[in-house]
Amino acid sequence: MTRVQILLSEEQDRRLEALARRLGVSKSTLVREGVESVLQRREAGNGDPLLELVGQAGRIGRKDVSRRHDSHLGEAKRNRGR
Repeated sequence: MTRVQILLSEEQDRRLEALARRLGVSKSTLVREGVESVLQRREAGNGDPLLELVGQAGRIGRKDVSRRHDSHLGEAKRNRGR
């Protein structure tokens, strides 16, 4: 591994510390996971995670998509995670 020094806001550090404690992992582990997530998303060309949802619902055979799009997209994402 390579040592890297970064600057976080006090708020980011506090939240990172709390999450690490809650999950029982180190802050370094969470930072590495975050870096990996950003690298994968950016390398895939998907800079905006919300845009990744567009079209995920596919053909759902419903006529209320324009009114209930958030609900349908949320359902599609949950189904994709199974």
